[in-house]
Amino acid sequence: MKASQLFFDNLLETNPRTGMITFNHKRMVLVSVEALGLLRRDLINTLGIDRAKGFLMRYGWEWGKKDGESLTSMYKWKNRKELILAGPVLHTLEGVVTVEPDQIELNEDSLYFTGFWRNSFEAEEHIECHGHGSDEVCWILSGYASGYLTSTFGKDVIAYEEICVGKGDPYCQFTAKTVDQLEGKHKKYLSYYKAESLVSELDRAYRELNDINQNIVEADKFQQDLTDFLLEDRPLAETVEFVANSIQRSLVIDYYNRKIESAFSNDFDETVYNNWSDNFIYTEEKNNDISTFPIRANNINLGRLVVIGQKKMSQKDQLIINRALSVFTIQMYHDWKIARSLWKKKENFFEEIISNFDSGDFERFSHLFHFLPSNKNRVLSIKVEPAESRQDVMQCIKLNPANTNKDIFTNDDYIYIVLTNEEDRKPLDEATNMLSQLSKEFCNLKFYIGIGRESRDMATLKKSYEDSRSISDFIHLTNPASNIISIYEDVKSVMMFLKGTDQNELIDFYKKTIGELVDYDSSNQSNFLITLKTYLDNNGNLQQTADELHLSIAGLRYRLEKIEGLCDVDLKTGEGRFNCQLALQVYFAISINNNKSEDDDSLTLNA
Repeated sequence: MKASQLFFDNLLETNPRTGMITFNHKRMVLVSVEALGLLRRDLINTLGIDRAKGFLMRYGWEWGKKDGESLTSMYKWKNRKELILAGPVLHTLEGVVTVEPDQIELNEDSLYFTGFWRNSFEAEEHIECHGHGSDEVCWILSGYASGYLTSTFGKDVIAYEEICVGKGDPYCQFTAKTVDQLEGKHKKYLSYYKAESLVSELDRAYRELNDINQNIVEADKFQQDLTDFLLEDRPLAETVEFVANSIQRSLVIDYYNRKIESAFSNDFDETVYNNWSDNFIYTEEKNNDISTFPIRANNINLGRLVVIGQKKMSQKDQLIINRALSVFTIQMYHDWKIARSLWKKKENFFEEIISNFDSGDFERFSHLFHFLPSNKNRVLSIKVEPAESRQDVMQCIKLNPANTNKDIFTNDDYIYIVLTNEEDRKPLDEATNMLSQLSKEFCNLKFYIGIGRESRDMATLKKSYEDSRSISDFIHLTNPASNIISIYEDVKSVMMFLKGTDQNELIDFYKKTIGELVDYDSSNQSNFLITLKTYLDNNGNLQQTADELHLSIAGLRYRLEKIEGLCDVDLKTGEGRFNCQLALQVYFAISINNNKSEDDDSLTLNA
């Protein structure tokens, strides 16, 4: 007997009187495909997709196994290959799917069989109910092929899909192999054929639901405890400690990798966190269970929760963490609102005392500040680009323990810090450390830090405040692509113009006045700028200038004529000298800042 000789009429017998249909003396029934689709849908909804898959694959296995036994006993086959090929023919005749065998290789010990499934009823019904997915869906067909081939070949055979209409492919393709030939990723299908009844599946589902219910009850009790913490106004640190002890894991709340609160179960977890957050050793994620959860309120990023353990979190732990997140969010948002209120009060009052200082007012609100007007102070301003990130930068600065006792506030487009006493002795070092930290935390932002003059009273503090802002604007205009710091002492010669003039106009004035001279010096490696500066410093005295530059009078006259030609200016007039003097001051102020940027790899530096 050959597989091609199988015909539907010869396989089935119908008793007209009883209506019974038999195949090899075993009763068969015609079943609606829609009804099977409904059964499939209900199994998925009841058991979940993974258990439903296992149940239907076992159903297909038994179906295929019985068909294989029937065909083996009904005919005398030419060879085992024909018996194996009879399975696809029978499957097609039964109306289940159109099977097109592709390759078949077999010997006494192994089988390799591939082919195509077209018009799969199973794929059609799955798409009808669930749409296209990411996994193969012909579970009954795979089970049928596995059961039939195992029955007829005599060794365990597993059939599986890798191409399926159910996940959007143009056709379904199956591969069948003996178990010994299976690759590791395909051996997982063996677990689906374990003999388990629907009752055992339902029992397991019930136990899981019972466990989930118990976890929810315990999580609700935990929620009540957390609510009590909230109502008692317990600090965030106590809440973090309580949650960490409850789930026996380490917890960290941080903001841009800077710890706000933490509760470590052991030193090992603390090392893991430091390696992961500070040193960016991401292999820690492979060796430990590290989970992160954002903490946000009203579109404000308050930080994140990091949970560290050696094993994967249980469902109960996840429920507890979800409950805790809401409480952490409320506590942190409450603290944020208080801090914002304090910052705003500082901003408003600082503006007031800067504009109209009253010692009585300052006494009443002095508790808001750490500085005293009579001590040595300086104001440092930070301009951030893009400006939308200013609040995040402000939060990062405030959370740095080194800034605990600093007066920090924001106004307009600037962040202001009042440097006092010890900090004012080395303001550039203080600013450099701050810029280094910010550049690390916000590598995509640009920072322009201006440091105002030293002050010992409120009048000069106001000037320091204005200095810092003007300097930040100036270095932003002249060095927009670099992170840079500039201090009052470097630009004090043009400070009056920076405050009272449009800075763009000032820069345009310098370029218009001596721009060609600067370009000439750069192109010819000459030093006419130094000649002009020395001449102006000596009030136009030719002899003193020539002596200082070691030039002859004739040589100096030649240089001055060249300078007048390049700058289109008359150095014999007061206006000409004044314009050149001012342009030189602006040029050297910009040069100092440019040199700082280059000397410290576009980060900053001292003159």
